[in-house]
Amino acid sequence: MTSLTFRVLFLGTVFTCTLAFVNMYYWFRSNPITLGIPVVQLLSLPMGWVLAQVLPRHKFNTFGLRWSMNPGPFTIKEHALISIFANASTSTVYALDIIVVRRFWIGPPLAFGAAALLSLTSQLLGYSFSGLFHGFLVEPDAMIWPSTLVNVTLFRTLQAMLPSKKIYSDASADKTSRLRLRLFWIIGGCSFAWYFVPGWFFPTLTMLPILCFIAPKNKIANQMGDGYNGMGMLALTLDWSTISNTYTGSPLATPWFAACNLFIGFVLVMWIISPIGYYSGVWEAKTLPIYSNKLFSMNNSVYNVSRVLKNGRFDNAAYERYGPMRMCFQFLTMYGFCFMGITCLISHVALHHGADLWQTAHKIYTEQRTALTDSTGRQREQQKQHTCGLQPRVPLYWYLIIFVATMAMGLGCCQAYGLLPWYGFILAIVVAGFLTLPVGLVEAISNFQYALGVITELLAGYIWPGEPTYNVTFKMFGYITMRQALMLSKDQKLGQYMKVPPRHLFFCQVLGTIIAVFVQLGTSFWLMNTVENICTEKGFPFTCRQGQMFYSTMVIWGVFGPQRQFGGTYGILYWMFLVGVFLPLPFWLLKKKYPHSIWRYVNIPIALTYVGYMPNAPTHDFVMFTLFCFIFNYVILKYRSEWWHKYNFAVTAALDTGLAISGIIGYFVLQSVHVEWWGTQNHCPLSKDPFYTNKKL
Repeated sequence: MTSLTFRVLFLGTVFTCTLAFVNMYYWFRSNPITLGIPVVQLLSLPMGWVLAQVLPRHKFNTFGLRWSMNPGPFTIKEHALISIFANASTSTVYALDIIVVRRFWIGPPLAFGAAALLSLTSQLLGYSFSGLFHGFLVEPDAMIWPSTLVNVTLFRTLQAMLPSKKIYSDASADKTSRLRLRLFWIIGGCSFAWYFVPGWFFPTLTMLPILCFIAPKNKIANQMGDGYNGMGMLALTLDWSTISNTYTGSPLATPWFAACNLFIGFVLVMWIISPIGYYSGVWEAKTLPIYSNKLFSMNNSVYNVSRVLKNGRFDNAAYERYGPMRMCFQFLTMYGFCFMGITCLISHVALHHGADLWQTAHKIYTEQRTALTDSTGRQREQQKQHTCGLQPRVPLYWYLIIFVATMAMGLGCCQAYGLLPWYGFILAIVVAGFLTLPVGLVEAISNFQYALGVITELLAGYIWPGEPTYNVTFKMFGYITMRQALMLSKDQKLGQYMKVPPRHLFFCQVLGTIIAVFVQLGTSFWLMNTVENICTEKGFPFTCRQGQMFYSTMVIWGVFGPQRQFGGTYGILYWMFLVGVFLPLPFWLLKKKYPHSIWRYVNIPIALTYVGYMPNAPTHDFVMFTLFCFIFNYVILKYRSEWWHKYNFAVTAALDTGLAISGIIGYFVLQSVHVEWWGTQNHCPLSKDPFYTNKKL
């Protein structure tokens, strides 16, 4: 079956450019929307089929390589490769956060050439770690990467649409495929039509604050009930883009045990600990909003960081004149739980997966040593691949070449533009390599990404206090390299499920990453140069919500530094590191003693996952997220198991696809339509206010 063809390269490039532009465009907006693989899966199928009908079948000979623009029918492997090709553009390049922050907040701005070099290095460096940990995170059957199963189901469902396409050999499977396709179209059409309602005409349905409806003039009800600026208690949503969002993923693709852990952790932190601390006045919390990612001065106004900077660096004399910075209680405790999560994750992985990791590492080491030193071993491996119909693996030295090249580019870029000292760059790479395996294990099993960016911010803050540029650059290479490696590993697992040749997959991933970098850079520079008042409240909807959060963390760790910001009163938060070491231990012991009890499902790192996204993420999506997960991945899976195995992933793929296409069409057709009525108003007007407006109270 053909895989890497002209059709793959052409359609992959088209979709990569399109998604890179759209996702970068929405990144600057107050309500970002991410278009992902489902859109590419849906649209690339008819386009690939049409190309298979109209392209010439002439054979070309290029440097001895015979190829054709149209080698035959459009295959499922081509379909998968196009989607993986374009998936490189679904997440925005993290280096753009640095570019935007330096452009609008701290300066000096980076030129396009420097931005391109920095972006390419940060995106490609993750490939080396992806290859190094391939045997741990991709090859084992236990590493299922749940979200990829949605994509696999959608591939099979859509392939059944092709004329005279026969995937299955038995009638029952063929009937299931037809029913799955029919269900996909029905639910996808409903999702497409419905999103116009909360997305454009009735935005209140995105967040229904029950407490605010009951007591609109009560400040506590507003603060507890608002899902955007409060705790999100009893705040519901009828918007699938809120239920299945960037932070949580799809509830239908999330195991029920993982959703339970996540929801319990969310309730404990956001509905119990944060309100108790806030209304008790800990650290004078009531003089600030209950939930905000902004930074405040001692008189409770928004902190003007430019007053304590001189040439982009911290100025102690100016700081003494202006005064210290304050954060809301939830923002502070978020860092405490992140500290606990770092050591908790390592401890959890060591207790629950330590023996398996050691055995896997020994096996990989033995196989690699045999392959390198024993010709018989190489022949045996080749024979095994031939017998099993497997394509040759990606050689390890391919990843090493990328590692050496990107290391050289990264060092040169950091030194040339004063972004990070050479030893800091090397330390960041060591941190990324250390974090990749434990974080990847949790994500591959549970579908949850654990945010560990705080550890890189903390290290850089201690090493280079008062150097915001060093801090964010260290975070980019130390944390985003790990995230990029895990994203690539997930796509490699999808390629494994779809039987795509590993070397074809590798080529498409690298090419898609490079194209996405330049398209997103071009889009961001175009917007920054043309949109008036961009990244300010006056520039609504181009308020750069995500950039604002990045800026706040940069100020906390880079400008002021952990010694100044978390010393003294806040120093108690550092004890959370020690708590995290021992927290998984009692649950592990209970699991060992009662192996078939509920304790085997307790996963503390998952319970702390969402905390790392606070306070940027909305707080009201978890009730509906957990409810959907309970219905599909517990009730239906338990009592209608056959239906679940046939149709569950088709349902979530249809919901995501209909939403994504509706968002695109709505943007081009309804962007200028805005009608003021009750359904577009803010129903929690007091949620942004502090409980006490006068600090002396």
